Amino acid sequence: MDAAWGRWVRPWTLLAWLNLTIGIALGSWWAYYELGWGGFWFWDPVENASFMPWLIAAALLHSAIVVEKREALKSWTILLAILAFGFSLIGAFIVRSGVLTSVHAFANDPERGVYLLGITAVFMGGALTLYAARAGQMQAKGVFGVVSRESALVANNVLLAVATFVVFIGTIWPLVAEMIWDRKLSVGPPFFDAAFTPFMLILAAILPLGALLPWKRAKLDRVMRPLWLALIGAFLLAALAWVVQTERSLIAPVGALLGAWLVFGAAADLWTRTGSDLSGKAGRALRLPRADWGRVVAHAGLGVTIFGIAAMTAWQIEDIRVAQEGETFEVGGYEVTLVDVRRVEGPNYISTMAVLRMVKDGREEAVLFPEKRVYPVAGMPTTEADIDNGVFRDLYLVIGDPQQGGGWAVRTYIKPFANWIWAGAIIMALGGGLSLSDRRFRVAAGARKSPAGVPAE
Repeated sequence: MDAAWGRWVRPWTLLAWLNLTIGIALGSWWAYYELGWGGFWFWDPVENASFMPWLIAAALLHSAIVVEKREALKSWTILLAILAFGFSLIGAFIVRSGVLTSVHAFANDPERGVYLLGITAVFMGGALTLYAARAGQMQAKGVFGVVSRESALVANNVLLAVATFVVFIGTIWPLVAEMIWDRKLSVGPPFFDAAFTPFMLILAAILPLGALLPWKRAKLDRVMRPLWLALIGAFLLAALAWVVQTERSLIAPVGALLGAWLVFGAAADLWTRTGSDLSGKAGRALRLPRADWGRVVAHAGLGVTIFGIAAMTAWQIEDIRVAQEGETFEVGGYEVTLVDVRRVEGPNYISTMAVLRMVKDGREEAVLFPEKRVYPVAGMPTTEADIDNGVFRDLYLVIGDPQQGGGWAVRTYIKPFANWIWAGAIIMALGGGLSLSDRRFRVAAGARKSPAGVPAE
């Protein structure tokens, strides 16, 4: 296990991480558009089953860089690889066995669960056994100071690993409590938000700095010089977010601060790597390795997603009421009119469709048609929200059941910057694709060094 191994393991890990990024983003987008509850993430066990290997794979990507560049963290990198694949198998067990209750679980088959548990035990048990037997052979060669890129990547790995452990405990704890104490417990979003978020805040704070630190040892004041402008810009945007919001919540300003810090920090990284001569910066930027471009783009995408999550969480407006046909009510500066509710027959369903008009400042913004469908063959009702998408806001309307006293239950959401969440995920995936296309991962330059006097193939 040497630098060549560290280089060649990265594209395989990157491909898996890239596909998982796209899959998680699509799942979140589907939940937002199709379930009609107005959210994009609920910390459901099946959501967590995909998120845990994504976090570990992200740590593995960064750890493999240290193996390639400095031949350090070898033992830790192998352990991360085992855990990443192991969490993928655990996800299959959670989804297919029915051991945990979830709206996204696809089976309730104990026999299938036993087979999946056996497969997980064989692969993880065998891998960990080999790891324990051979760990002594994987000795690190590189030494580094406390302030260095290696230290930043170690901090990155620790934060991601602990965050994964928190998600794992919250996901599996109800099962453990039922097995040991015969108690039905539910671990919901409040636990995950409180326990998981601090690690991501620290990670976002150190990420731009870590990307600019040199290997082995560094001077912090010298590294911060190109980042001061980025930091000032991030604080200005955080101050703007604080000023424009009506409720004095820290969620949006902190999200704006960290999101802008990541985006501006990525820009500072790119600016630094293209030299100080302004005349040739564009040419040097185009000649940068695609792996460098991929890193910058992926980090910026994470910043966009963090800001989108914070802005939507802090600033969204929700209104739930009973409205009569023809009634107009006000939500967040919009006048919402329930124009009509009609019965519509589809090819294999019967729908209750509402017609809602939204007007702002005397101008019609949208006419939306949310539905509540029933599929007679399956006997399954579904909610079909209607959404008017925008760059800076989504208008999200849901029609509910008829009420005993007349009228209909209507849910109205105004969600600022909702689409920035998935835009950031797309940018992260694009960064992964750019890194994956780097020629250094495809040509013989990354192969194991040939013996002296023997030409490389």
